[in-house]
Amino acid sequence: MIRLATSGCLACDVTAGRITPPGGTILEEGGWLLEHAISPVPLKGWLILKPKRHVEHLAALNDIEARELGPLIQKVSNAIMKALEPERVYLASFGEVVKHVHFYFVPRYPDMPPSGPDILARMGSGNSPWACDDETAADAASRVRAELLKGTATD
Repeated sequence: MIRLATSGCLACDVTAGRITPPGGTILEEGGWLLEHAISPVPLKGWLILKPKRHVEHLAALNDIEARELGPLIQKVSNAIMKALEPERVYLASFGEVVKHVHFYFVPRYPDMPPSGPDILARMGSGNSPWACDDETAADAASRVRAELLKGTATD
């Protein structure tokens, strides 16, 4: 179940600190923030990349945000692969419930079926067989953050 946003936008409430994701902010780069999904956590390593400012449609990204997006997707995907060792990382964007541009990084671990749509449907049912507690999610966030910091130091 999605928490009700006090500002009218769940993503903006998280950005403003009214809701704290497990492990806090993982990455703040340019106009973007990376965080772990909030409770109830559907999957360890389910990360969310979103613009800092409230943007409801991809077409409304400014030129800087748009230029930053592709390299950030690649950087975050690489960090997830190294830190959490999934077999694959899916990327999805839906903006119907939370009307703020955001991208889900969904790691597919070896014990999960090799079908993204099946995985999303099972997690979206509200009874994800891969759900985890906040402590596990915070640990995943910490591991991805550490991997991102390694990448920054060698760039």
